[in-house]
Amino acid sequence: MQHIKPYRYFVHLAVCMAVILLYSFPQLKGGWPYPIAMKWTLVRLVLYGCINFHLFYLLVFGLLPRPVQYKQHWKVIIYTLAAIFLFSVIKYAVGYFFFPDQVLLRGIPFIGRPKIYMTFVEYAPETIKTGMGVALLAYGYRLLLQWRNTAPGDRLLATAATQAAIRYERMQDGSRQLLHYLQQLTPVLENEQTREKEGTKAILLLSDLLRYMLYDKALEKDKVSFKKELLNYERYLDLRRICHAHQPLTLRITGEPGGMIEALRLQNTTEKYLQQLGDTPGGIMIALHIVEQSVALSVSPVLTTVHISQHKIKLYPEYA
Repeated sequence: MQHIKPYRYFVHLAVCMAVILLYSFPQLKGGWPYPIAMKWTLVRLVLYGCINFHLFYLLVFGLLPRPVQYKQHWKVIIYTLAAIFLFSVIKYAVGYFFFPDQVLLRGIPFIGRPKIYMTFVEYAPETIKTGMGVALLAYGYRLLLQWRNTAPGDRLLATAATQAAIRYERMQDGSRQLLHYLQQLTPVLENEQTREKEGTKAILLLSDLLRYMLYDKALEKDKVSFKKELLNYERYLDLRRICHAHQPLTLRITGEPGGMIEALRLQNTTEKYLQQLGDTPGGIMIALHIVEQSVALSVSPVLTTVHISQHKIKLYPEYA
């Protein structure tokens, strides 16, 4: 990745110098016929603007990345002040050795009088003030880069945490439900007449549901194949028929199964509605009406034509 750094430097330099030239264009245009004015503009605006850019670049990509990343504010302050002081010395040295008349001259001298130049102590407040402005801009830009670089990772971590919480809650609900069925299977297993046939079938169904809820890799994702979910949904209904033999359940499916669905959504929703109905004489009708983008789940007593509970569950395309 080292080859990216020169490219990054020249891109930022080009943008910064373009802004400086745009800012100084009126002075350059007006001072073109006058060499003294032209030199003053080139030194004070263009050259020192380039020096300020290097202060900006040093702070953004050299001194501040780690302190900003780890929120070491005291290092930010120390590094920034040290860089400002260093560039104040550089600016004074450039003016002292190369352009004293354009940088350090106190004012226009009278004819025959010697020129008076500023000392470093006299010149420092001006350059420190400019350096503070550059440092604030550099710190803001560093924060922007830090947010841009870390925001995708933060979003991925937040998404992963949310998905893990959903899976944990789903596993808890499934575990409680299976424990509930295991408790209700106790009378079936204790009765010698029902133990061999119904009890054996119930244990096999419970084992299949447990394997699906806890070990099936499809449930590691939020959505599973609707056909697989429907298969285990029918196992869940078969287990419930054994546990609640006094409450017959009838399943009616209309439409063609397909697409993806939230894992265990059918099972949990149906169980909630069945517990609300309680012991209903005559049995219960469970209807699944599958359309292109949703499945309508309705739960109602057989002796009435009114759907006591109806819920729409969204279906997702296979590639989602």
